[in-house]
Amino acid sequence: MVSAPDTDVALAPAALTPFDAELCQVMARFRDTRGAEDFEHLYRSARALVLGWVVQLAGRQRVQLDPFDLLQDTFVNIFRYAGGFRHDDDASFRRWARTIAGNVVRRAARVRLGGALRTTTSLSALEVDPTDPAPGPALCLEDEERSGELRQAYGLVLLHYAAALAALSPRDREALRLVEVEGLAYKEVGERLGVGLSNTKMIVFRARQRLRARLERAFEAAAKAA
Repeated sequence: MVSAPDTDVALAPAALTPFDAELCQVMARFRDTRGAEDFEHLYRSARALVLGWVVQLAGRQRVQLDPFDLLQDTFVNIFRYAGGFRHDDDASFRRWARTIAGNVVRRAARVRLGGALRTTTSLSALEVDPTDPAPGPALCLEDEERSGELRQAYGLVLLHYAAALAALSPRDREALRLVEVEGLAYKEVGERLGVGLSNTKMIVFRARQRLRARLERAFEAAAKAA
């Protein structure tokens, strides 16, 4: 069960549109079917909306976060905890999904800060975290039943990711590996690549853009073929 949303995510009825009602219906259908096609439909429909929330929420943090990584983490939690979605009104998906996105962003920020924020986070803030519920027997059984579906979804994503990564230039692949796998600073990456700091940042930025574009095209093609 998802807790009440923060005050900044509450929506007045006047702010809602038919699109909100459609998102609730798509989410409820995926919750009931757990079908891959329904999840792809949900992702395509809600992706831009959720990305906007993530960008806004990440901008409030004291560390730099990748909104596209946060977007994927948010949808992983939407997939995993779909059983907690309750369609009470047309604002239900916005409240529920944005609360999940907020907790994903805050958790990522705490990790980047090396745990410094954990000592200042209030207990009340921890109690409203829908992505970290108490693992009761029912939840454990539900997680076990869905683990196969989640592994299958991850497998498809990894196949698309591997193909998109292989299509990049050797320099782009090396830049992403040094930053995202080895965790090197941009200055160190530039020294490895033999380019300046500003050029390094641009190389990594464009490599990520190209990778995302190839992934989006692959997912769209897969959805059309389904």
